[in-house]
Amino acid sequence: MPANAADADKAGSQLEEVIVTAQKREENVQTAPLAITAITGANLAKDRVLSIEDLAHNMTGISFTANSPQSSEINIRGVVNTRLSSPTADQSVSTFVDDVYVSRAGNLNSAFYDVARVEVVRGPQGVLLGKNVAGGAVNIISNAPSFDASGRMTVSLGNYDLKQTNGYITGPITESLAGRLSFQTIDRGGYYRDILHNQDLENLNSKQARIQLAYAPPSSDLRASLNVDYSKDSNDGVHRVGLKSTTLPASFTPWSGTRALIAALRPGGLKRTESLPIWPLFKGDTSPTPQGARHETYNIIIKVDKDVAENIRLSSITGYRNNNSFTLYDQTGLGPANGFNVAAPLLFAEPVNFIEGVNQVSQEIRLASTNTDSRFDWIIGAYYQKSNVHQYNRYWGESTVLPTLSGESHWDDHGHNRDLAAFAQVGFKITDDLKLEVGARYTKDKKYGFQRGIIVATGDRLNPNDTAPLTPLTTNFATAYGDSWNRLTPQATLRWTPNDASMAYATVSRGFKGGGFQNSASNAFAAQTPYDPETVTNYELGYKTELFDRRVRWNTAVFYMEYKNLQVQQTLASCLCNVISNAPGATIKGVETDFQFAPTSWLRAWASGSYVHGTYDKFVFAGIDNSGNWMQRTPRWTTAVGAEATTSVGSWEDALSARLSYRYQGKMPWAPENTTWEGSYGTLDGRVTLTPPDSPWSISVYGKNLGKTVYRTNIIAFFQEEMSSFGAPRTYGIELSASF
Repeated sequence: MPANAADADKAGSQLEEVIVTAQKREENVQTAPLAITAITGANLAKDRVLSIEDLAHNMTGISFTANSPQSSEINIRGVVNTRLSSPTADQSVSTFVDDVYVSRAGNLNSAFYDVARVEVVRGPQGVLLGKNVAGGAVNIISNAPSFDASGRMTVSLGNYDLKQTNGYITGPITESLAGRLSFQTIDRGGYYRDILHNQDLENLNSKQARIQLAYAPPSSDLRASLNVDYSKDSNDGVHRVGLKSTTLPASFTPWSGTRALIAALRPGGLKRTESLPIWPLFKGDTSPTPQGARHETYNIIIKVDKDVAENIRLSSITGYRNNNSFTLYDQTGLGPANGFNVAAPLLFAEPVNFIEGVNQVSQEIRLASTNTDSRFDWIIGAYYQKSNVHQYNRYWGESTVLPTLSGESHWDDHGHNRDLAAFAQVGFKITDDLKLEVGARYTKDKKYGFQRGIIVATGDRLNPNDTAPLTPLTTNFATAYGDSWNRLTPQATLRWTPNDASMAYATVSRGFKGGGFQNSASNAFAAQTPYDPETVTNYELGYKTELFDRRVRWNTAVFYMEYKNLQVQQTLASCLCNVISNAPGATIKGVETDFQFAPTSWLRAWASGSYVHGTYDKFVFAGIDNSGNWMQRTPRWTTAVGAEATTSVGSWEDALSARLSYRYQGKMPWAPENTTWEGSYGTLDGRVTLTPPDSPWSISVYGKNLGKTVYRTNIIAFFQEEMSSFGAPRTYGIELSASF
């Protein structure tokens, strides 16, 4: 083999070098002293990872539950924001889009598009990333404008009537200015069916666009960018099915019982994919309000980098986000008005309607050293964020028996959140191989607002003379609320680099998540009473290595975390109302490992896994002792394996590639009581792509959840039943891409 051919084969068989910016500097993911996984945009596209939910279903060390279309819950190492959606609630795992913090989970419903990479950081990062990185962070980085002109267009067709387009065009506008225009549209039918109103459920209609400008004068070190993006999506509601629990104490089963009665009356029975959600008739309306969710978001990000002195760079990141959303869903998916004139005892329906408007402004200023030859490096900065959240919640209930589940209640809640922070980190090379980094962040967190609870109606058509307000409201109220908290979050990391291919680190870090106030409170006292911030202290050892001329990559981290005052929302059976409380503490320990293998230029293989042992230290709630129980929504085991192979087709060299991946998630409890569980399950995905050499086009066929695994993304327990939401069924399709 000629020397140049051998070099080319060697380069082709090496694993790709990935640059990350989670620590506010560009660095190779292999030299970053933290547990981080970076997925390139190309691999995201191959696996059709279009959302945070897809990401969690594709990786290990991270999981996802879907409380509602308004509230996505990301879990890293057992640290999760569970059913907290008030205007003052924070996330336990933070999400950043192009380095700008996203304060509300409802802002993340739109799908990924034209993404350079996604970085998933595990463990608290309270210094450089800030408050609400108690469990970790997800950083979504868009592709930047380029001074080399190019473009790409992809069209996808699939089952469930999927029609999807996405693409971009980029290039120079002037000698100093480049631009990029990106877009995506998704129109997909529903995975499930509302047979009461004869329409799809969990369908999607989404439109997104992004305009970017990058200013880079050739004769200057000034770099500036403007990013403006817009997204709008809608669907016709969620699918909920009441399943009889096999683990809860014996009680009534009104939903599964009523479904059995309907199945007996209906030709063909009643499938798990079919439900009968109630559309509420709110007082004063002339017609019921349909289920559905709508989100509209626009964002503006301005970044500036400039050397202000020798070896000192100033960075500024300004962000503005605006989101308006409407969500209405039936929590039970079946009620007394089900069209079949049947209802088991104690059956009730309780649709909820969240109408939310959010605007958020943030500003970060940093000074950082740039002299790579110095033994010292440092970074200092300041951060400000203000968000205003107006949430109008409407609850509507209809019950065959229970007075507290009949009627209509509203809550009007204006919440304001303000964060001020200063941070600094210093690194010192003790020797050429050993480096110590220490840092701290001081945060002042203030939250305040005004909440009004309104009894709109007490009875319903079945109980017109009922006088009890609809839960959880007990009386009309109007009250102000407010509190503030201060926290210092330090971090220290010792990094050892014995050679160019290996790195080990030891770190101690602390993160915290802000306190807040109950939304949809039962009375003024409950609305005024704050829950406390939660803190996580992490002790971690990690080792990263590359072997056999970068053909093998193996990264492993072990950790021990002390989790204090964790915020937990639970449903009290005595009032069927939600209450947020602080569990005193939990202990989390585990190990994460990631292995990648590229033996030849035509084969890539990978395997990863995580084990998380998380238990409550002492936690008694409403007379139930949860001490020693597994932490809710935290699977102990997750594993993922996969491979991608490339081969020639006739005279077309390396034209055909096939990719197969499998992810397994172990069983987990849904709540601290450990009385409701999700069993273990696995999903299999695949893709085959044909790319003729020297051709601008490619064609792919793909399949997700090829084994048609049935798994749940959320449950709410009522009596002996579990109101269940389900993950996506098997999907498949074809994609055609063209570059220019």
